[in-house]
Amino acid sequence: MEYADGVRISDPERERLVDELGRHLTAGRLTIGEFDQRVGAVYRSVTTDEARRVLSDLPAAPPPAPAPVRTPARTRPRPRLPVHQRIEWAAWAAAGTINLAIWAIVSIAVGAAVYPWPIWVIGPWGLVLLGRTLAGREGTAPSTGPSRSGRQSRRWCTSQLRL
Repeated sequence: MEYADGVRISDPERERLVDELGRHLTAGRLTIGEFDQRVGAVYRSVTTDEARRVLSDLPAAPPPAPAPVRTPARTRPRPRLPVHQRIEWAAWAAAGTINLAIWAIVSIAVGAAVYPWPIWVIGPWGLVLLGRTLAGREGTAPSTGPSRSGRQSRRWCTSQLRL
């Protein structure tokens, strides 16, 4: 890093120095206590030469490694359920689990399997949710036409892309 002597230091320059100190810490050249003291000195410094003094006894750190580029595993984006449908499915699963737990407790207390009444809660509700999810048309008001810019509203378009 090139710094001019006596020039006031900026916040991004301080951050770069703290990042460099972090690289020295991970390389084992500094202890946590030394790192903490030097970071405090960097943030208290007013000029670049004051801030540069915290690195005076350390070798030049190699530049940070570039972040690995992730290639997408799929070519097509995975369809996601809208938030309201995820909430509905979570409520269905929670209610179904509670009903099954109550049924199991009663069956254990009686000593025999009682009539499986939770199917009348879980089944119809699940079928209704499945139908609404597959239809995918509720939850957002349909667009009344093009917006001022001549395009359909972004919210309506994205809701139509999801399942």
